[in-house]
Amino acid sequence: TEPYMILLGGAIGLLGAGVAFLWANFHWRLMGCFQALGLLDDENAYAVPRVLLGAAGVVGIGMLVPQTMFWGEWEVGVLATLSPASDLPHVWPTAGLIGFEMDSCINCLIVGVSKLVAISFTVAGGYRGGYIFPFFAAGAAFGRALCFVFPTLSPVIATLCFAAGINVAITRTALATSLILAFLSGEQFALPAILAASIVSLFATGYVPFIKSQLARSDIDFSLYYQRNRHPKVPAHA
Repeated sequence: TEPYMILLGGAIGLLGAGVAFLWANFHWRLMGCFQALGLLDDENAYAVPRVLLGAAGVVGIGMLVPQTMFWGEWEVGVLATLSPASDLPHVWPTAGLIGFEMDSCINCLIVGVSKLVAISFTVAGGYRGGYIFPFFAAGAAFGRALCFVFPTLSPVIATLCFAAGINVAITRTALATSLILAFLSGEQFALPAILAASIVSLFATGYVPFIKSQLARSDIDFSLYYQRNRHPKVPAHA
């Protein structure tokens, strides 16, 4: 990896952190809507309406943008390579209702945004799953959109670093995210750039907690807010 690739990875990681910040604010508002409707009660008295509303969001988006369907583990390769919708492994009909394809910058952005919205509806609806591979899929779409803007940009660096930036901002797992992306994609030589993206995203969102069960990262607090003869104050976690 050339030295400038590390700087480039950090810049893309910062973009990913910004997208993650916007998504987190949207997600909190969507959860607030579900709460206002009384669908998030501890007794799950309204479990059926909750899952139906969540499913309506996920399925509605998927019918228009089929690239957003499912977890993303098998779909991310299609997104990262701009393959036609006919290559989607688990969707039928693969073209959806309108024959949507990732053939332009705008369409790639639509896929990325739609995938993030689908993630929120999945979580708000109470469905099982996680964030990691869905974020990778969204990051791949945003990375390919970036390649339309900068045609000389490496699609490998763009997609992997954008995916790292989004995922690390939410999950706070810089090293694990970098290793997973580099080795699962078979692009081990991109690891320095991916790690740069992860670290930049981690520090850029150091005080944007998302998952309540996460432990406070006292190492980040110490690095960012250290003052001589003063210990960093770490907020209590839920």
